[in-house]
Amino acid sequence: MRILVLNDNTPGKGFLNDWGWSVLAEGKSRFIFDADTKREILLHNSKVLGLSLQNLDFAVLSHWHYDHYGGFPIVGELNPGIPLYAPPGNGTMVRQWGLRVREVAKAGDLEAGVWTSGPLNGFEQAIGVETPSGLVVIVGCSHPGVDGLTKAVLEVSGYGKAHLVIGGFHYPSARTLDRLSELTEFIAPAHCSGEDAKAYVRRKYPEKFIGVRTGSVLEI
Repeated sequence: MRILVLNDNTPGKGFLNDWGWSVLAEGKSRFIFDADTKREILLHNSKVLGLSLQNLDFAVLSHWHYDHYGGFPIVGELNPGIPLYAPPGNGTMVRQWGLRVREVAKAGDLEAGVWTSGPLNGFEQAIGVETPSGLVVIVGCSHPGVDGLTKAVLEVSGYGKAHLVIGGFHYPSARTLDRLSELTEFIAPAHCSGEDAKAYVRRKYPEKFIGVRTGSVLEI
């Protein structure tokens, strides 16, 4: 499996960048998780990475904040009719993007080998993806807490521990990061995690820390 960071707050050389989050995953299925803020960023950065944004099997939205859904119109334009798994709300907007809305109301399977936490606090979901190395948990902003989202994904997927947790951790406390460290082999804080959180994981759990930025490619 490959995870390609189409946009993160931390820039990469040769890539366009803004405050947002989007990754493209390639494995048993090919999908995009969150879609940043602008189509131009997704188009440019995918081209630099040598990727096509076409031929996606489905899309996932973590939560309804613009820095996570602003680029979905180009996803729908290039992949008309694919499902977008999103927390409830804004179905009309999704259809205007050319995507089929699939509202996620509870934890369960999304696709083969892909599970959702369901929208914690009725607001934000994370997903778990089965890989040869174990379960990869992808989060958006982790407003409900990255440890809670990870636990929810582990529970629904049946895994005892994640291989990797990647995404925005929403300025977590040291205690939250300590709890997260018990749930996963590797930690890749991005987007709204904050430099303090990155430094904490790098310092206390150097064997677990993975640094990512716009343009990063993780082979799993």
